[in-house]
Amino acid sequence: MTAPPGLPRSAPMIRAGAIAHAAGRSFDATSSNWSGYIEQGGPFTSISGDWIVPSVVPSAATESSGTWIGIDGVSATSLIQTGTGQDTANGQTSYYAWYEVLPAPATVIGGVSPGDHMHAQITETAPGSNNWTILIQDLTSGNSLNPSGTYFTPGQSADWIEEAPTGSQGLLTLADFGTVQFSNLTVDGVAPQAPNLQAVDMINASNVVISQPGPYNAATDSFTVSYVNGASPTTTTTTPGSTTTTAPSGTCTPPTDHAVSGQPVAIAAMRSANGCEGYWVVTAQGQVVAFGAAQAYGDLSAVGHAPVVAIISSPTGLGYWLATADGRVYGYGDATSVGDLAGHHLNGSIIAMAATADGKGYWLVGSDGGIFTFGDARFFGSTGAMHLNRPVVGIAPAPGEAGYWLVASDGGVFAFGSAGFLGSEGATRLNRPVVGLTADPAGRGYRMVGADGGIFTFGAPFYGSLGATPPAAGVRTMAPSTDGNGYYLLAGDGGVYAFGDASYLGRA
Repeated sequence: MTAPPGLPRSAPMIRAGAIAHAAGRSFDATSSNWSGYIEQGGPFTSISGDWIVPSVVPSAATESSGTWIGIDGVSATSLIQTGTGQDTANGQTSYYAWYEVLPAPATVIGGVSPGDHMHAQITETAPGSNNWTILIQDLTSGNSLNPSGTYFTPGQSADWIEEAPTGSQGLLTLADFGTVQFSNLTVDGVAPQAPNLQAVDMINASNVVISQPGPYNAATDSFTVSYVNGASPTTTTTTPGSTTTTAPSGTCTPPTDHAVSGQPVAIAAMRSANGCEGYWVVTAQGQVVAFGAAQAYGDLSAVGHAPVVAIISSPTGLGYWLATADGRVYGYGDATSVGDLAGHHLNGSIIAMAATADGKGYWLVGSDGGIFTFGDARFFGSTGAMHLNRPVVGIAPAPGEAGYWLVASDGGVFAFGSAGFLGSEGATRLNRPVVGLTADPAGRGYRMVGADGGIFTFGAPFYGSLGATPPAAGVRTMAPSTDGNGYYLLAGDGGVYAFGDASYLGRA
């Protein structure tokens, strides 16, 4: 790829003061051009990390973002780094991989695409040798580069950064990159320790936060950075059995608890035409209870049936489907059943369901990963013929419904059709098994939840978890808010936990 005219370049961190500590993070630094995590102390001789190339929002003005790992640049003006650039101007966007050894200009390696999985590593061949190798790989395309050379730098910091680069006229406007996740972090060959990491917010000239890292997840050696540009972070307050955000205002229904008879197993969210939120909780025995703007349209509590395993909202929020372990599907309200597995012999129980965006089809998935399609839902593959280490526990449709993801209880992810593989927990030792998977409605990736309430995000933003304070009854599943900027967790005792912009409306 030819370097773009006036290629933006990286710069050392420009400090911009201090801010108060925030829950779940150890913020004590702000910067005009950096956002992410840094570890200081050193001397460090290696750093590595992975990320998914973010997609920037096209702009008429010149805007840019850089996603990279590096050594130094915090207390030293030297900096050795490699990453990807995401630029926009005149309504067009460009994406490329690069490396840079200050004060030399950046060297463009080649083009990349949004959604590509990148791996990068910078290593001094021997401590004090000043001989460094840089490795950057596009694991999606298979392209890679591994330059080496002599460079003098003290190794005082290790950095995982989203940057507003510098152009010929100075600091460029940060492009809206959405959210990017850094994963598989190492420094000197081992995962960094959370107490050693310092989070950095990026602020603009008005001291407004424009890019912000989420909490570092020591269980997965990962964190996210999100473009916020002045948006106020949603505040959540955790209490036993519920996590609350600001209560709905105006004519929306305030939080109300409801009694249930049986074991709560699934939750689905909706939003009414006037913007009020709601959700349903269903028990294994088939009782449906409605919260907020959600209305109850019927349930299975008075009829015989196999255990209910899923509840899915219709596209309008004016109905829902219930799925049972034997593959039966029941539609209520404007959710219409277009077929099920009644009378079929199954190798394993049905464990989850997902619906198409128009509500005219759905997928059922078994514990062996076998996929069953109905209506306009299409088949793109399954794990039914594979030997799995652990059973499948969830399904989530990809954007455009031309694919889907499956997740097993060990956190292993299987991608089919257009569903891009953004990462998994299959190689990670988990405290508790994964129990659910959801796709981000905004198309930014997927999230999985463990039985302890730990949240693992891939592409999709992270808004908090219960991993440090798991509910006694365990988490059963999760559901995204309607816009994807939040999510709900359902515990086995009916407790509902809301994060991000998801409103707490009561527990079962």
